[in-house]
Amino acid sequence: MSRGRRLTQRLGEEARGFLASLRDGALLWKLAPIIPAIAVLPEFAQHVVEIRLGMFASHDAFTALASDAARQSAGSIKMAGFVLSILMAARFWANRSDDARFWSLAGIGRKQVLLGLLVQVLCSIPGLFDLRLPPAGQFALSAVLFLVSLPGMVLMIGGLLGDRTSDLKDAYRNGWGQALRMALFTGPVFALLQPLHHGNHVVALGKPATVVWGLMTWDALLVGLIATLVGTGFHHGYRGGR
Repeated sequence: MSRGRRLTQRLGEEARGFLASLRDGALLWKLAPIIPAIAVLPEFAQHVVEIRLGMFASHDAFTALASDAARQSAGSIKMAGFVLSILMAARFWANRSDDARFWSLAGIGRKQVLLGLLVQVLCSIPGLFDLRLPPAGQFALSAVLFLVSLPGMVLMIGGLLGDRTSDLKDAYRNGWGQALRMALFTGPVFALLQPLHHGNHVVALGKPATVVWGLMTWDALLVGLIATLVGTGFHHGYRGGR
């Protein structure tokens, strides 16, 4: 088989994997609806707080109330639910492969998860300081740190999915393909749906209460969909064709 044909075949396999990831992320709403609900309910709860504060009355009201303590508290819970939903979505498919209950944590590689998380934390530390770099230098530093952190992400996701044999050396030596695939399986989800999530809030400004409630209900469901698609993308991207 020629190199060009092998490349075409490989690209076709990856494209089919991406489509399968989208399909399974949506299917998760039927197979385990509690997983998207973990993201949807806190998101909707924050919208309830925002509506009762009057944030959607106008752009000025939204800006003025953005830092309200009640909204910020609800936002912290929302983010925790969103991240947990993503992780549970990824874990669901690992447990399904092992014929385990979807909430089981028995197979997690805790050492891999903690070590991968440590890499993420260490790579984020320079961003906490004002290094007084020019914009180009700041961008270059951010890009380098992001690349350095990718194998740590691979190790962390692998541990979450039950890979208890890999170590940091393996991740930096062999994890780049998995990192790229996970990025390709999740990046388009954020690129397409995150602007829609933001746009829902813009459209709701100044609208009648019934329209606002409808848009925010739809928005909460959208956040749940993002969570299931991203979590599934992490699993399918890590596993590849397996």
